[in-house]
Amino acid sequence: MEKYIDILRDLIQIESVNDNEKEVAEYIEKLFKDYDNVETQIIDSYPNRSNILVKVKGKEKGKIFAFSGHLDVVEAGEGWTYPPFEGKIVDNKMYGRGTSDMKAGVAASLYAILEILEEGVEFKGEIWFIGTVGEEVGMQGALDLVEKGLLDDVDAILISEPTKGEDEHLAIYASKGSIMYTVNAKGRACHSSMPEIGINAITTITDFVTNVQAKFDEITNDEKYQNADLGSTLNVFSMIEGGIQFNSVPENASISGNIRTVPEFGSEQSIKVLEDAIEENNKDDSKAKLSLELIQVLDPALASKENDLINSLKESAKDKNIVVKALIGTCELSRYIHIRDDIQLVVYGPGVTKTAHIVDEYVELDEYSENVRIFKDTCLRFLER
Repeated sequence: MEKYIDILRDLIQIESVNDNEKEVAEYIEKLFKDYDNVETQIIDSYPNRSNILVKVKGKEKGKIFAFSGHLDVVEAGEGWTYPPFEGKIVDNKMYGRGTSDMKAGVAASLYAILEILEEGVEFKGEIWFIGTVGEEVGMQGALDLVEKGLLDDVDAILISEPTKGEDEHLAIYASKGSIMYTVNAKGRACHSSMPEIGINAITTITDFVTNVQAKFDEITNDEKYQNADLGSTLNVFSMIEGGIQFNSVPENASISGNIRTVPEFGSEQSIKVLEDAIEENNKDDSKAKLSLELIQVLDPALASKENDLINSLKESAKDKNIVVKALIGTCELSRYIHIRDDIQLVVYGPGVTKTAHIVDEYVELDEYSENVRIFKDTCLRFLER
């Protein structure tokens, strides 16, 4: 286990809090600089925010297997027992921001590839590592790589997010989509004693909320929009702002929400519900004018749950209680599902899911080191099939 500590600790000590992934990418690039059959490529998404591709070529042509992990972490916050960017080890646990989500998964992927290289293991095809930026907010890195066609030839991707539960290890093959949006209302201000000469932005927003939520409630409960694995599309209004003082009719107001989508009623259909309600509202000159701002659009992802990738994982982790399951949240499945219709995808990795983003985030080192072996075996088994 000790030989797997250095890279993980080094990654934790790079403070890539919603930024600075370039330093992580450059660190990873250096790990492979002395190998002849390895190609690395750094691809910028934003200034100082770089994705990385590592490509290891086998003895002959074959399939392409890829590990994927995001290089950013969330804010550390206050109240840590141990410094969040030190990688302190106590009682067989490493503490630090990103230990679980998901630098342990990244490190385990890198060690699996390095062991294959160092042991001179012969294999057909290629083994890749995909390191992405901005997963915690927007998943822009994965989107850029997909839209640029850089992943078109990949046959299978293992996303090494933390998936350990209480007594099971999840192998996730599907996830809901997520649309984050804001609707802004522009009315006309006036004194509250003469509301008839103004246009109340808050009143317009509340009408919009009532109408749109009623529509989404119908969609949520409609059997034809149900997905056996993911459930149904639903909308939650989550933030509201408006007005400046008690005795003024508010000129501005806004409402923000989050739509969680399934393939049967996906991103385009859900956005159209918002757009149609806005269009209908704006026909009425007595109401404030509404406009839509889309913050994030992630599509639902539904990959195969019976394929060579998942079978290879099960065979490599026979000592684990592997449960193949859909995720009601979101992850980079939502980006990678668009690579190809037959792309094989699974989310599986070290770390207890519930420890992600918490104060005193940690990863169990025994679990982490076991995943190096599982990743290595899964990769080689897949390429042999």
